[in-house]
Parts: sequence; C-alpha cells; structure tokens
Amino acid sequence: MPLLHKPKAEAYEVLPPKISPNSFLGDFHTTDAPESEQMTSGFFKVIPGEPLVYKYPYDEVKIVLEVEGEFKVSDEEGTTVSCKPGDFLYFKKGTTVTFEVIGDEKAYSYNFYVGRKKFNEL
Repeated sequence: MPLLHKPKAEAYEVLPPKISPNSFLGDFHTTDAPESEQMTSGFFKVIPGEPLVYKYPYDEVKIVLEVEGEFKVSDEEGTTVSCKPGDFLYFKKGTTVTFEVIGDEKAYSYNFYVGRKKFNEL
C-alpha cells in the first residue's frame, strides 16, 4: 500500500510513553527499508521540571508543533534557542541536546520528529 493514513485521534492526540520524569516520546511509524536505512517518525512532548539531556545516536529532525510557556533547546557548545511553533530543529548524530520547558503546570512543548533509527530505539 503506497499511502498510509492515520486519523488525528490515532497519532497526534495520543500521549507518547514517558522516557524521563518530564518527557514523553512515541514512535509512530517506521519505513520498511532495510534496517540500516529505516526512518522513524513520532511525537515528543516535554513538560516543566528536570530538563532532558540526550545524546543522539542517529540523525534527527524535529518540527515544533505547539508550545505553552517557553521551550528551550541547547547543545553541548552552548547554543540555546527558545523554540516557537513551526520551528525546525536538526540534530546530527553524536550531538548532546538539552530540552526544557519553563512555565506553570499547563506549560508544554509538542513536537513531530523523523530520525534515521529503528522503531522504539531511544
């Protein structure tokens, strides 16, 4: 089947599994390419609290979809950006990144990602 469609209620509106006290990540779809060439997409949510520090074992892009409060992303060289909806982020394999949401209990950041990784690989 060349076209795969999932309604919003089956993807976008589903809370991804928790990967840290304040971060949620859920792979949604993986290409059927050979394992070394697979690309996986999904959703990533961050809420206020302890920042998530993550070293990427693969290349990944993120599109920021929603932000309530402030969503800060920084790398190991000290580059820090305050992300807004529609922003594009690229993380090269080996990059260490810190994700943080600042705000009240309603604050969050919701993002779509595509990475060169296997399904459910962290």
